[in-house]
Amino acid sequence: MPELARLSTGIATLDLILNGGLLRGGAYILQGFPGAGKTVLANQIASSHVRDDGRVVYVTLLSEGHDRMMAHLSQMAFFDPAVLPGRLSYVSGYAELEKNGLPGLAKLVRSEVERQEAELVILDGLFAAEETASSSHAFRRLIHELQAYAHLSGCTMLLLTNSRREPGSPEYTMVDGWIEMTDVRAEGRVMRELEVHKFRGGGIVRGRHRYRISENGIEVYPRLEAVVGQQVAMPTGNTLVSSGIAKLDLMLRGGLSAGSATLLVGPSGTGKTIAALQFAGSATVNEPCLFLGFYESPERLRHKASGIGVDMAGLEATSRLHLHWRSPAEILVDEVAGWLLAELRRVGARRLVVDGIAGFQQNLVESERMGRFLTALGNELRSLGITALYTSAMTGHGQFPAPAAQGVAELSPLVDNVLTMRLVERNEAVHKVFSIVKVPDRDFDPRLVTYTIGPGGIALAG
Repeated sequence: MPELARLSTGIATLDLILNGGLLRGGAYILQGFPGAGKTVLANQIASSHVRDDGRVVYVTLLSEGHDRMMAHLSQMAFFDPAVLPGRLSYVSGYAELEKNGLPGLAKLVRSEVERQEAELVILDGLFAAEETASSSHAFRRLIHELQAYAHLSGCTMLLLTNSRREPGSPEYTMVDGWIEMTDVRAEGRVMRELEVHKFRGGGIVRGRHRYRISENGIEVYPRLEAVVGQQVAMPTGNTLVSSGIAKLDLMLRGGLSAGSATLLVGPSGTGKTIAALQFAGSATVNEPCLFLGFYESPERLRHKASGIGVDMAGLEATSRLHLHWRSPAEILVDEVAGWLLAELRRVGARRLVVDGIAGFQQNLVESERMGRFLTALGNELRSLGITALYTSAMTGHGQFPAPAAQGVAELSPLVDNVLTMRLVERNEAVHKVFSIVKVPDRDFDPRLVTYTIGPGGIALAG
């Protein structure tokens, strides 16, 4: 069966959600409250189509003047007035709607599309047409007429409205697709979400996806677990990777399995970041490491590394190490995860450190997502042959017997290896104790081993 022709939105991640873009000749309702970004998104799609040598008609029923809209759009990177003449026509339909009602509006849309030979038409302010309609039947007749014209002419149609209806409303059943832009509020935060409720003619990535409005326009971030991690994991075989701590490698009977994920758990002050720096410090030109920190800045990490003999500057200068930091304050986790995977591919990394997995945990908002999120991330990393190390803080005082770590009970089944760093009171002193809790399918040294942190980093006893 031949694939249906598509019209790209110009936003790669939105095209991914739509399985390639909008269908040519399809009619779509783009619904959202005022300020959701409907007009920005519509103009972004229009600008992309114009850059691809297409033609667009933009009919507005809003009271906002043409000059004011242009002033707002001129702040956006996607908007280039130089390419508009002859390809993107803005038409006010408000007067025609007031004078001749819905039939006049439908006639205006048809005549402008044919006059401009447009492949895309945008009708902004559908709610104004609804308010003008003599009855709900008359309004539905307009929708049907526009949808039929889109099919017959092969012109893709976007209908923008802020009217909120139930999913079973007749208008939504008549069009080819329904996309909603909305806000979600949780824990004092307000986040933007996009959801495709309906889409005829192909599969879509269902569910809610976060987006933001920036100087680049609309930026959409599909839920990680919905778009990655479906590949069959690459077998790790017998290849082992050094942890960066010689005695720990001995306890692991040679090191960590290549492509595995390790969770390193411990309370503040036990040296988790030091251990992570030693793991990163073992990177080579052929197997570089990407280090993502959430709670300690690159400058602080470089200072810590210099104190244990890890030459961060040398590692970075030779591209063996790529150091990044993201503030954990109100990040969009799907944005960060998408960037992370793209950056890992770009630099050809074979090691990854996420120092402070709570940076993801605390920003997921829906806590039940963590298992699906980390599973998808782990599957994708394994398919790329990347050995990952996640650090996680421990709640409580961190003394032995060890208290529960942040989400460790939930995270443990999602990783291959679990290592702990603890504090033990003995003989009126606090000692640091290291242990291996979990390594699948092979032998390891299960002893509790004391350790110190000195100029050479983590030094295990024995």
